[in-house]
Amino acid sequence: MSWNIITIIPVISFILYGVLFIIIAASTPQTNTRRAFKWYLAHMVVWSVSGFLILQDVSWTLFWFRVMAANGLWTMASLYTFSINLIGKKRKWNKYVPIYLTLFTILTLFSDLVVLSVVVESNVVVEYTYGPLMVLGFPGYSLFLLALIELISTGRRTDDSLQKNRLTYLILGIGISFLATFINFTPLGKYPIDIGANVLTALIISYAILRHQLLDIRVVIRQGLLYSIPTMLIGATYFLIIALFLKVFDTFSGLNIFIISLIVSIIAALIVEPLRAQAQKTIDRLFFREKYDSQVMLQTLSGRAASVLDLYKITNMILSDVTSTLHLPRAAFFLRDEETGVFQLTTQIGLDETGNLSFRQGHPVVLWFSTHDLPLGRQDMEVLPQFQSLWKSERQDLEEMGAELFIPIKVQSQLVGIFAWGSKRSEQAFSTEDKLTLSTVANQTAVAIENARLYTAEQSRRKEIDTLYNLSHQLVATDDPEIVLKGVVQHAAESIRVTYSRILIRKANGDYYCRAIYPEHNLVGPLRLGKIEPIVAEHYYNRILRDGRCVVLDINEPDWQKEEKQALFINHASTLCLCPLQGADTQIGLLILGEFHSSQGMPFSASELRLINAIADYAASAIQRAMLHEHLEENFLQTIVSLANAIDAKDSYTGDHSQRMGDMATRVSQAMKLSIKEVESVYWAAVLHDIGKIGVPDEILNKSGPLTDEEWTVMKEHPLVGAEIVAPVKYLAPVAPIILAHHEKHDGSGYPYGLKGKEIPLGARIVSVVDAYIAIRDKRIYSESHTHDEAITEIRRCSGTQFDPEVVDVFCRIISGYRNSGQ
Repeated sequence: MSWNIITIIPVISFILYGVLFIIIAASTPQTNTRRAFKWYLAHMVVWSVSGFLILQDVSWTLFWFRVMAANGLWTMASLYTFSINLIGKKRKWNKYVPIYLTLFTILTLFSDLVVLSVVVESNVVVEYTYGPLMVLGFPGYSLFLLALIELISTGRRTDDSLQKNRLTYLILGIGISFLATFINFTPLGKYPIDIGANVLTALIISYAILRHQLLDIRVVIRQGLLYSIPTMLIGATYFLIIALFLKVFDTFSGLNIFIISLIVSIIAALIVEPLRAQAQKTIDRLFFREKYDSQVMLQTLSGRAASVLDLYKITNMILSDVTSTLHLPRAAFFLRDEETGVFQLTTQIGLDETGNLSFRQGHPVVLWFSTHDLPLGRQDMEVLPQFQSLWKSERQDLEEMGAELFIPIKVQSQLVGIFAWGSKRSEQAFSTEDKLTLSTVANQTAVAIENARLYTAEQSRRKEIDTLYNLSHQLVATDDPEIVLKGVVQHAAESIRVTYSRILIRKANGDYYCRAIYPEHNLVGPLRLGKIEPIVAEHYYNRILRDGRCVVLDINEPDWQKEEKQALFINHASTLCLCPLQGADTQIGLLILGEFHSSQGMPFSASELRLINAIADYAASAIQRAMLHEHLEENFLQTIVSLANAIDAKDSYTGDHSQRMGDMATRVSQAMKLSIKEVESVYWAAVLHDIGKIGVPDEILNKSGPLTDEEWTVMKEHPLVGAEIVAPVKYLAPVAPIILAHHEKHDGSGYPYGLKGKEIPLGARIVSVVDAYIAIRDKRIYSESHTHDEAITEIRRCSGTQFDPEVVDVFCRIISGYRNSGQ
């Protein structure tokens, strides 16, 4: 038996494939995939032995070459079977492959039809000749190619990074073997290149098994194999160094040799041990990445959790880091609500379509963790008797959640939260090491979560106080219902951070009228501003007002009718909060908040509902006060209008004098492009311009002759009195300056202040012209009526002195159309 580099290559191949075969054979359970891979390794062992014996035993060279040829075909078939089992793909003709291989093996071993001859000289295959039926082997070689194609196709389709890595290394290894196989049909076939290529394939597959858990080999086997590598390396290094020194100092013997060996061993240990430690660290990082990453994750979380006080940031950070490190597609964190004791879903990954999950106080999972600190697995829940009492809906929630493991979060023995972890992407069960890692995560972050929760609660309380202070400050500053309503919906939407808010006012007849929305130009569609609510929604509104408490409606509830969704805008929001607005002795209406909630926590938590109720209380009081004030103003306005009508009668005007004044003044204002509010102010000023005459004695008002100086002094007070009468009514506040100045003249000769030109409000200039026209046209005690033309002539004559020329021009144009229309 002779040794050289050519003979060592098949020996290395034999060792590598033999070790892999032992590992696969010892692993459990023995699935179809593992069995196929085990047979592939067994054939590779026989193939490697055959390759070695070809070079050693001249008398049996042809036989071992034939064994190698036949076994190579079985190897390809085994690798093909392994590949289709790995990707879960079957073909109908697979059952005929063993028959084909058996026939080919018989022909190869016991005839000259496949392999005719082989010549070996000096441990090198010099020449070999194939028989005429060697072509029968090509279908077997095609299995190699088909396995490669199937693996590449599966690798392109998968989204699982772990599975993609596994297939990549497997494809690389098979591809190398596939290319090397065809070397046997070239002049290079006399060298063991194909055996060397399969050595490389064995190394690649070993890396895939150890680094990417190909075939899910037990961790203890992988660890034992890899941790023995540095030991073997250091032992071999010690041996080589000592052997080298013995060779150098071969003249020494006895005690000298012992002393030299001891010194060399110590020196070698000091030099090589750091290298071994570094090599071991590298192996840990390469082949036990999950364990390495878990340690790094724990170190990172420990530092970051201590510096972050936002509850949602912490839990999102934890879920993100753990799921990416352990390759978990699903995870959730449930936080205990201090008021209700319910463990509510706070943050989650991969559970977007599961709705609003929670654990009630008496839930078996909560009760279990109240007395146990250890993780709870899904298999435990299937056998423990206390979990048989789960409600059907709770069991369905757990199934939808897909949780494989629950970890308690405790602070001072009190359960404050629950982690729920889904199964691994690799479908491996959680190991003891995984559970220890997750428990460490829980222990490290429990205090941080509790601190964050206390901080969040404090911030929430402060936010509530600030919100209510700002709201109350704004509501106290006004009695205008529109300002009050708009302020409430804006504060509610921005404070609770919801998509939109609405206020419905309940009318005396039972209808609900939408008085305010925020934002006014809402992205979700029209929110029925200024319209009556559909009858189908009144059932919910009446019930909420009757019960006097907030109600949260969820789009995921199964009993919704299409009409109800449209009426309540459930189709525009995932969740609605309807809160009653109740005054001291009346039901005002509803505050409605709509939210498109995402994965960042459950909307309308207990603290948010508390804030909503507080806003509703403030709003109800302010709305009731504003509406009472509005009602008083309406009554006051009606009283003032009645007084104006009384003045008309008292001053011997025609019965529709005020209305005609209002109509004419409105037309002129519109023609002069005044705003809607300005036009309204001019209208009311025209209607109420002489209301101050209520304080003028009848003998002055009805005097047929000229007034004395004293009487004129009294008469000139009526614009001031009229302005003072309407000024307290906020709706009429813009009207008061117009009434005050409607007797001022363009040249400054008017009263009460002698204003001139642009100093006089435009509305007053308009009312002045309209009042003069009607005064000329109407018959009074002290004056006969005049024709339209006479009135127009007089007004034009006074243009520039008594009246604003611009207003006169517009008025004359408008009054002509007014008369032609028959009004």
